[in-house]
Amino acid sequence: MKLLLTIASLVFFISTANSTVHIVTAQNSPLHFLPDTVFAMTGDTIRWVYVEGVHDVGPISSADIPNGAAMWLQLIDASNLSFDYVVTVAGSYHYECHPSTPHGEPGYLEVSEVVPGVAQYNASINILSVYPNPSNGSFLLKVDHLSANENNEVKIFDIQGKMVHHTELESTNLNIDLRTQKKGIYFVKFYNSHMTTTKKIVIR
Repeated sequence: MKLLLTIASLVFFISTANSTVHIVTAQNSPLHFLPDTVFAMTGDTIRWVYVEGVHDVGPISSADIPNGAAMWLQLIDASNLSFDYVVTVAGSYHYECHPSTPHGEPGYLEVSEVVPGVAQYNASINILSVYPNPSNGSFLLKVDHLSANENNEVKIFDIQGKMVHHTELESTNLNIDLRTQKKGIYFVKFYNSHMTTTKKIVIR
């Protein structure tokens, strides 16, 4: 159990020069996939990593992934420790543990399109900042710039993928109060039609 909690406390993405590898752990906890929702850009890699149990990972049918996206079905167990899937099509993906006999253990991918020449979701691009971090749940969110005539939005998700806050940005600075939320890891997602970026925050 201590191992599971340690893994769940990791940052769930690894930045590379041109894309990001998003780590999803597979275990026998109530949520078999952590995080159960991943936000990615086209060209990124989703990497499922074994912790415990036996998991067949894949969509139930092609209706659960965007048109043109490749289906996948991969066994993750003590003999098959990881599996990589490169997302090449933007859209919403829904997959299951044991998709042939699903029993309520889903995972989700939300993939945005890379726009050439526009800043993208990449840890090397400091578009979004949060201070202080860690915090007690009250913090300042700052965006380097806002696109005019755009719906600039912020959504905050807990580590299980549940949205706990949603607001539209009208200025580059925003005070956010999540002191009523549980202590733990959260993901702040800022996006508009041209840009998406995510920041991990810790409430303690």
